Amino acid sequence: MILETLPAVSALTVDQKLRLVSELWHDVSREGTITADTAALLDERLQEHAANPAAVRSTEQVTAGILALKKHIAASRA
Repeated sequence: MILETLPAVSALTVDQKLRLVSELWHDVSREGTITADTAALLDERLQEHAANPAAVRSTEQVTAGILALKKHIAASRA
């Protein structure tokens, strides 16, 4: 696993990890190419969504879940 080879990432705060994920995503998206395996995975996920479009969460729901988890973690450390 990547975290085992990059222990500094494990030491990051939740905010820093989320920022890192965002920066990595933007970096990857600039490359503009995907592998055949990634294309196949995206096709599979699109087919799953087409078969069951109600089994998704909105960006707002995902963001609310992340913020609630962040609040829970902060409260447990206090």
